[in-house]
Amino acid sequence: MMLLTVFSFIAIDTWSNAELLGYSVLAGSVVAIALSSQRWLLWYLFGGMAYWLGVEAIQSTLATRPLLSELSEWHRYVVAMGISWLPLTVWVLYRALRYEDVSQSVQQQRKLEAARYIEHTPVYDDDYQPRFY
Repeated sequence: MMLLTVFSFIAIDTWSNAELLGYSVLAGSVVAIALSSQRWLLWYLFGGMAYWLGVEAIQSTLATRPLLSELSEWHRYVVAMGISWLPLTVWVLYRALRYEDVSQSVQQQRKLEAARYIEHTPVYDDDYQPRFY
């Protein structure tokens, strides 16, 4: 009975045959991926949906701002995507400055390690004769 209530809420009775087929194929493919060994692909699917919901939330927030509401919807989406990329940009810059050659502290640490490095090459006398040729 609950399933019928859910389908009446979605208005499944007004779907055409093509819509029924399309949604059935979509649901079947999600179930097939969930049951396969490639179920990690669903995380990409859900992550992409969550990301786009975030972009939609930023865009709708921009639409309520007095200064930015004059922009077209397309421009608000561009601004929203730019805002959504800011945390990624900050993270990449942090990693580049913290762990790569750009960081002066990492360069100094590598110089100290190179100064302490002892090469393990034996030093021989002039009259050294190896035991085995």
